[in-house]
Amino acid sequence: MTDRILLLSPHPDDIAWSLGGLTARLRAVDAELRVITFFGRSRYAPGHPTHGTVDAVPVRAAEEDAWATLVGTRIRRADLPDASLRGFDDDTEMGAVPEDDIVARIAGLLDTAIEEFRPDLLLAPLAIGGHVDHAAVRRAVQPWEARESGERPEVLWYEDLPYAAQAVAVHTGHPLVVDIAAHWQAKELGVRCFPSQQPEEVLPVLRRHAAEVAGERIWASDPTTIKRLATLIDEPARRQLSPAGPRAGTTTVR
Repeated sequence: MTDRILLLSPHPDDIAWSLGGLTARLRAVDAELRVITFFGRSRYAPGHPTHGTVDAVPVRAAEEDAWATLVGTRIRRADLPDASLRGFDDDTEMGAVPEDDIVARIAGLLDTAIEEFRPDLLLAPLAIGGHVDHAAVRRAVQPWEARESGERPEVLWYEDLPYAAQAVAVHTGHPLVVDIAAHWQAKELGVRCFPSQQPEEVLPVLRRHAAEVAGERIWASDPTTIKRLATLIDEPARRQLSPAGPRAGTTTVR
C-alpha cells in the first residue's frame, strides 16, 4: 500500500528549503505526497519587481506550481495573509505570538485536508527561530500530536530553513538525520524554482546546515514514528538502525 505523506508549508518555499532532499527520497519510493500551503497571500518577493505589493501573490504561486511539477506533488494553497500583510516587519515577525484567529483558521484547513487525503504521516514545521507564521502552524498541529498512539496521521517535525541554520532545534524527542547527499541536486533545482526569494543567497545557508547536521533532520515524540519514516525511505536501513547513531538518540538513514 502506498504511504501518504502530508507536508505542511507555512509559505510557498518552505518545503523546498527545508525538505527538498527528503521529498526526493519519498518520491523515489513512490510515496504519495501532498502539500498544503497556508499563507498564500504575501507581498514578500525581494528578488522580483513586485516586492512590497500584493502583485507578488501570483508570482509566488507560479513559482510554487513550478516546484510542485518538478517534485511530482499536488498543492492545496490557502489564501491566509502572511506576516507581511498582518502588520509585521522583518523584526517583529520573529518571536511574535501567533494570533488566535489565524491559528484557528489553520486548524480548520488542516482538519479538512486530513479528512480528505487521510495521510499516514504529517510533516510540520518546528518553528525554529520563532517566525510568527511558522509558530501558528505548529500550534495548530500540536493537538494532532497529542492524540493516542497509533491514530493517523502520525506527526513528525522538520527544522525550518533558513532559520534552523542560525538557531538550536527546539524538540526533546527523537531525531532522524536523513542523508540527502545523493539528492542534493534535486533539492537545489527545487530551491531555484523560487527566484523571487533570492535562491543564490539562501543556497549557501542550506548547504552549511546540511553539512552541520549531515543532511536534513526530522523529529518525533514517538520513536516508532521516526522508525516508520526511516523504514519507508530506505529499506536496507531497517537492519542498520541504531539508537545511538552519530550521537545519542539520533538515527541516520543513508
